Order: sequence, then structure tokens, then C-alpha cells
Amino acid sequence: MVLAILVPLGLVAWRDEGTTAAWDGSGPMPSWGDGGFATSDEGDPLFAWEDGYREPTAPPSDGARRGADVIGDRRTADPCALLRPAALGRFGPAELDPDLGNFDRCQALVRPPGGPVVDVEVGFDLEPPPEQAPPARVTGDVAVVEGPAQSHACTRTLTVAGVIGTTITITAGRDSTGTAPLCEIADAATGDAANTLNQGVIARRPAPPSHSLAHRDACTLLDARALEVVPGVDAAAADRGFGGWGCDWASTTGDVRVGLRFHRGPPPDAAGGASTQVNGLRAFVRPGGDGDETCLVEVPYRSYAGRTGQTAAESLRLVASGSPAEEELCRMAADLAGSAAARLPRP
Repeated sequence: MVLAILVPLGLVAWRDEGTTAAWDGSGPMPSWGDGGFATSDEGDPLFAWEDGYREPTAPPSDGARRGADVIGDRRTADPCALLRPAALGRFGPAELDPDLGNFDRCQALVRPPGGPVVDVEVGFDLEPPPEQAPPARVTGDVAVVEGPAQSHACTRTLTVAGVIGTTITITAGRDSTGTAPLCEIADAATGDAANTLNQGVIARRPAPPSHSLAHRDACTLLDARALEVVPGVDAAAADRGFGGWGCDWASTTGDVRVGLRFHRGPPPDAAGGASTQVNGLRAFVRPGGDGDETCLVEVPYRSYAGRTGQTAAESLRLVASGSPAEEELCRMAADLAGSAAARLPRP
């Protein structure tokens, strides 16, 4: 039996202990146990993307079972398990910052001597590797695709045999000019992550409290009625992100797009924008907060003590983008942020 991987249609099929199942993105992603993986008729693991599959050219280490889904349950997999500051120490003091970004991300900060901080991020993604970019190298079950070097960032994309519909991106970046070798830093993190992936199923994240946004599905927080503020939106065509921790919608009659993400980091404030209220919660509106022709509205949901001991906050981040006037984008974003917040229980 050949399993179908229909990426353009958003369908993912896999085999688990003799059964076949599929996920079409219309509900929470199923929990994939350690035995869930896709194979060809001959039993070989597939790198599952629309251009077929690639075989690894070297065996995994003794600790891994060839073709196993080493990520396991998507909502409990810990991206920080793939990022060790010790692997980056030769570039400068490095420390993990596990409470920054969405739940599918983990970051480490590297401080090169005499230069700006380099942010190294590991993230789980549902996107396939860059088109027409063959792997630069294969280590065990892990194939590495190199992105083009840029002055401010360098990215590597990892695919893993047996891991269906998910890639891992590793990016080393900085906000200002510096001399630290970003691609060397990205490669150091990539090599260490590949070694971890080849050892078997990665570690689970610390269990979030029951009221954490980690247990929510972003696509369920905005229904068709709430999305009516977006002209021509196709409310049924939600684009769900990894773990359900992000969701996007687009207008069918214009260039307006809206995206809802969960975010962790220092408690937001009104810097670069204005403070307002949505659904009884404080919110911060930042025109251009996500680039040109955007408006960002951030709603702090709950504060907690981060793993580094500093106060962190979980927030809703709603971005509206497109050619409408800035005022219209911000009104749209604020309306949607309020609707999403209304569906959350008070923390």
C-alpha cells in the first residue's frame, strides 16, 4: 500500500501499526505515537513532499529506529530539545531563552565578542523544504537544505525520514551589522540538532498549565461571523500552523490577509503604538508592527514566571496586512483580536 501525501491539498496520510489515517487540517492534529510513520511498498521511510521522497544515504545511530517519527506528538514535542547552548559556545557565551516566540519555537542568544547578539532559533514548520533546493548533506535520517546566506540571517531546513508533513528550520540572525559568521553558527546548531534527531524520539516540553494558550487552537478563536470584518474573506479556508498555534485567512476579493498567532515574551507595552481595550482586556495597537502595510494588535493573556526566572507573558498577536489604509487595517485587527479574546476563558 502506497500512502498519499497530498501537500497542495493540505492532506497528510500516514500508517500506524497497520492502519491508515489522514488529517486534512480541519481539526486538531492527531497525536502521532512513536510507531506512526509513512513508508513505501517496500517498507522504506519517505521524505514526504510533493516532489516524492528521498532516501537517507547514511544509517542513523544505534539509538534510533530507522524511519521512526522522532517528533512524536506535535503538541508536546520540545523544540528546545534540539538547541543546546553548549554547541554554540565557541562563538561566544550562549544561553537558552525558552520563553520567546510561539510554542513551536525555541531560541538561544549568542553574544560574540565585540558584536551584536545573534539569535539562534529552532522551529517546527508545516512548510516543505525550499523548492528546487536539493539537500546539501545527509546525516543519518536527517537531510539538510541550505538557504541562501544573507547579511542579517542564515537558515537551514531539516527533513527527517519518517517525519511526515513537518520540517525543522534553524536560523541564526541579528538585528544590526556584525562580523559573527551566521552560517557557521547555523551549521553548528544544525549539526547538533541532527545528532539529537538521530538518537530517537526527542524530549517532551514541560507540561503547560491548563490555562495556557498552548492548549488552544488558534483557528477556533475566529468564526465566520467574526471574520466578516475582512472584505471577501473565505472563512472556511483557514491555514492552520504547526500545533494549531497559528492560523491565517485571506480575502478572495483583495490583498487583505489576517493572521492570529500565540506569542511568549516580555509583557508587551504601548511602545511604538497605543494602548486600548478589547473585550475588557488591555491591548496594544502598533501600525506597521509587522512590516509595511500591516497593523499588529497584541493582547496579553496571562503572565507567568519563565524558565529563566524572568516574568513572561502569553499573548494573542493579530496581524492584518494589505493595501487598505492603516486606520482600516488597525480597526480590522482590533475587532478580530477582541473576538478571539472573547473565546478564551479568563486566566
